[in-house]
Amino acid sequence: MITITGDRENWYVLYTKSRHEKFVESELLNQRIEAFTPKMILRKRWSDRFKYIEEPLFSSYCFAKFSLWNKEKVLSQAGVVNVVSFNKQYVSVQESVVKSLKILMKNKIKIDPCPYFKVGSAVEIKKGPLKGLVGYVEEKRNRNATLVVTVDAILSSVRCVVDVDCVDLA
Repeated sequence: MITITGDRENWYVLYTKSRHEKFVESELLNQRIEAFTPKMILRKRWSDRFKYIEEPLFSSYCFAKFSLWNKEKVLSQAGVVNVVSFNKQYVSVQESVVKSLKILMKNKIKIDPCPYFKVGSAVEIKKGPLKGLVGYVEEKRNRNATLVVTVDAILSSVRCVVDVDCVDLA
């Protein structure tokens, strides 16, 4: 049995059917449930040409903001398999993580998925177009730092390179 606590709206990760991430996001938004599927643009090669394709950053996952008391409405949407849980507890995602992912998507920064990673100092970007982004420093070279935004609920991360002058400890 999975425990449900509180009626506050939080961000949760939904596990979706394969290749249904954007569909689930659209269906939830139509139901007036805040949803977000981070997407990246990939250059794919066909036999005769190259084409740019928008793909979900995290395969088979969509973020949604809802109260656990209303989870049946979310789970009843076509394409939704379940809410991600660990040890029979639903795992919420921090608002700052979703905000950081939205900032990356809005600014079309070159990102690339990377293995789950949680070492180093927590930092926040204090100036520039990525202001407000919170993540962890993975590596520092000269004037640049590789910053990782981690989504603990699905054991995934994304990384980007930022100017160290813009970064302060969180």
